[in-house]
Order: sequence, then structure tokens, then C-alpha cells
Amino acid sequence: MNYLFWNTNKNKNINTLLVDLIKSYNCEVLALAEYEDDVIDLQKKLDIQNINLYHVPSIMCKKITLLTKYNKEKIKHGPESKRYTIKIIPHDNLHQIILALVHLPSKMHSDFGMITEELRSLVKDIEEVEKNNNNCNTIITGDFNLNPFEDSLVSASGLHSLNNEEISLKKKRVILGREYRYFYNPMWKLWGKQDFPGGTYYYNSSYALNYFWNIFDQVVIRPDLISNFNQNNLKIITEINGVNLLNTNGIPNRDISDHLPLFFEIK
Repeated sequence: MNYLFWNTNKNKNINTLLVDLIKSYNCEVLALAEYEDDVIDLQKKLDIQNINLYHVPSIMCKKITLLTKYNKEKIKHGPESKRYTIKIIPHDNLHQIILALVHLPSKMHSDFGMITEELRSLVKDIEEVEKNNNNCNTIITGDFNLNPFEDSLVSASGLHSLNNEEISLKKKRVILGREYRYFYNPMWKLWGKQDFPGGTYYYNSSYALNYFWNIFDQVVIRPDLISNFNQNNLKIITEINGVNLLNTNGIPNRDISDHLPLFFEIK
């Protein structure tokens, strides 16, 4: 199944580009952050292209908009906060996927303690959903507002997401008598790829420590899905049907969005 995530940065005229994006990548699950265009209009435009994606509503989490090829009767709803939502959706080969969608607070407006606490709450809710559904086919995707290497994502007290498949496949470790389960973060492997644009978000600050390019938009998976994850198809998208998402300086064109879309596939 093909998944797309994009923070559309409140662009109220993004639907035509979204249709081209969905069509180009044969998208079956679309998650959007900061989406402020008309979702009904988007569905009508998709219908003209003979593409059926159904809007899956959320109650508490207004930060995320989700559309899938499955109608809402086939989607089970998990826990939510203002910053994340968890859905249990069908999968053609795996029967079920536990899909967590996030839009975490920005470091400019929150401290790491607050972000780590939100991730801790997310992990607790995911573990409960995994237990109740008897599987760990779990994906987390969205705008983390963190880079893959930052403490809140790597630490056992946060998401505990690793860059190494072999270690991740051990599934857990014990610290001071407590068990902490792993996630695997494939985004690390994008660094150094020839077509890698540098990240998903560019920010030039006046601070002494300045990364410029950041990978805020990510997909993280449980080790159970590593064999189903198509690493070769993981992609940060810079062009949609001839429309360049980068400006003349080679950074995201804010007239479209300050973030770049993310594509991945779970076989």
C-alpha cells in the first residue's frame, strides 16, 4: 500500500496539486497536516479522475486530515490527543495496520520535556492498541518537528526509534528492570542518497547551532514491518507533475508549502 504525508502549511489552494500528487504515486492513504483547503472539493476533483478516497474524521485531533481508499466503516478509531490520532486500517496483505498520525509541537514554542511527554503518551496509547488488536504492524508518520537524531525520538523515555535494522529486530531492551520496545526509523538512510534534497523543511536561524535542512516529516515503524517496508521507494518529493516544490534557491517554495511531501510503501 502506498502512503503519502504532507504538511501543506495552511495553503487554501492546494487541492489541484494534491490530486496530481495522489495520482502520480497511486496513493491509497493520504495524511495531511495544516490542511485548510476544502476536503469535499478535493474528493470531487479526485472523483473526476476516478480516484475514490474517503475522508476519515477525527474528534479531538484537528491537526491531521486523513483520507484512505477504505470507507469509514472499515476504519477503527484508536486514542487521540490534540497532537496525534491512531487509526486501525485494513491492509491487503497484513490484514491490519495500526496507523498513528502526528503533528507535534514546534521546538520554537515548546521545550523538549513537553514534546517527550507527548511522545510517551503516544507510545503508551500505541502499546494498548497493539495489545487489544494482537499485532504490532504499527506505523507512525507525520510532522514530528524533530530530526531523527534528536533525544526525544531516540531515547527510551521518548519514542525509542533506532537507525539500525539489526538492533531494532531485537524488538526491545531492559533498562533498570523496565522493558522498552523499539521502533525503527528508516529516514536515516536518506542522508547521502544522490536525489536527497537535504530534508523536508528548511530553516535558517541566527543561532550558533543551525542545521538549515531538517527532516521533520518522517515515517517510523515497528520492527515487525521492516520486511514489508520498501526502503527503495521511501522518497522526499520535490516535484509534482512538472511543478517544482523548491524555489530558485533550492529550498521549499513557501507559496506552495514550507514542507516537502513524504512517500512510502508497506508491501
